[in-house]
Amino acid sequence: MRRAFALCLSAAALTGCNGGTVDRHALKRDAEKVGSLAAEGELLADDVSKHASTTYFARVHAEELSQAASNLADSLAERPTSNGIEAKVHRLSRLAARVSAQLEQLHLHPTDRLVARSLRQPLSDDVHAADRLSK
Repeated sequence: MRRAFALCLSAAALTGCNGGTVDRHALKRDAEKVGSLAAEGELLADDVSKHASTTYFARVHAEELSQAASNLADSLAERPTSNGIEAKVHRLSRLAARVSAQLEQLHLHPTDRLVARSLRQPLSDDVHAADRLSK
């Protein structure tokens, strides 16, 4: 019974995420999410580049971050958008897809210091791009 209740709660929480019309408030919130995913990816890439993370952790965490960014990109591309912010929403969707692709590279190469090092700056740039889109 507890498990069913927890499952219902999880389903309710997920349906409330990334749903409905993208208005200015949702755009700000979603841009902050993309920025957060990119920032966390940047930190992970930095750790991998210094061998400060285990292979398993880097692989799994990068995959989780990549999937979250991909889901957000898809959601932004599909949801209806308030008038006047369509261009920003499309840019944010593409940014989320780019963050997802970068994190996927980290997932595929969790021990490659050069790959990790090459991802730090692009992910940092993505943090700043998401911040600009949130305003």
